[in-house]
Amino acid sequence: MKKLILLTFSTVFLNAQNYKISDFSKDYYATVTKNSRDKTSQILKVFSLKNKKPLITQTVNLSEYDFKNTQSNIAEIPYGHQSIIIYDDFNFDGKKDIAIKYGNESCYGGPSFVVYLYENNTFVENADFSDLAQNYCGFFDVDKAKKQIHVMTKSGCCWHQYSDFIIKNGSPFLLKQSEEELDASGLYYETAVKEWKNRYINYKYKTIDTDIVSKYILLSYTLENNKKMYLIKTETNHLYYFFTKKNGDIELLYRDVFFYSKKENSLSFESGNVRYTIFNNKIEVNVNNAKTIIHAKTETRRNNISNVYNSFKNENIENLEIIN
Repeated sequence: MKKLILLTFSTVFLNAQNYKISDFSKDYYATVTKNSRDKTSQILKVFSLKNKKPLITQTVNLSEYDFKNTQSNIAEIPYGHQSIIIYDDFNFDGKKDIAIKYGNESCYGGPSFVVYLYENNTFVENADFSDLAQNYCGFFDVDKAKKQIHVMTKSGCCWHQYSDFIIKNGSPFLLKQSEEELDASGLYYETAVKEWKNRYINYKYKTIDTDIVSKYILLSYTLENNKKMYLIKTETNHLYYFFTKKNGDIELLYRDVFFYSKKENSLSFESGNVRYTIFNNKIEVNVNNAKTIIHAKTETRRNNISNVYNSFKNENIENLEIIN
């Protein structure tokens, strides 16, 4: 990689008319020039090395930070350091395109870009690709193996949106979009998905946050069908039951009234017409007096169901009743 001719914003750009960027391509170079009409912005131009003809002229608002590391083609997704120029094939047509950082107007003041696609020996600004580099968090992720573009945006700590695009008729086409939000309990995420399968279908699912849940476990184990059971007591002294699939998706969530049997050392609850009874080594499922037993893999058990009763005595779990 060629070493950049000029070194830093503070020592060079402020004392010269042009800043040259020449490391992104063997066919093109760029200059950043002070904007004579607006002292807070600059003019970035991309030239062909063959004839010195300007192919792109773009107004940019770059800061001293942008010139501390002027190496091109860096895109720390989603909003880490991202270069002034990113030169890559964005639409998977075999020809490299150019993205120019014009400021920090994506989410939370992250990097924002204008995207130019290579067409007929020049570069043409494309609004659809630019949208993906402006209205999400930082530059988009180019997945060459899948020929997809991935973007992310968020709001605060607890809501994230992830979108996957393919290229259809030369433009980004939404393939799948997932909106993930942390429940108010802080124990699990609710995810709403919009996915294209000859038409858009919508579905939802819940997934526990295992890092958070692990701090509150009164009893957990993996069952013989490789699903998993969790009994959780939160800091607000509320009892939760999670029954999850192998991948962590929640199959059953219950948080209403539980009944603890001192005689059987068991915990039971009813959901619809089904009664569940949890023991240290199994779960009994009773539907219309027909009983099914799902055995636990005892070596996976964490803690003991007697912790439920002990917690009730010590901290008075609000949604638990003691029987016999």
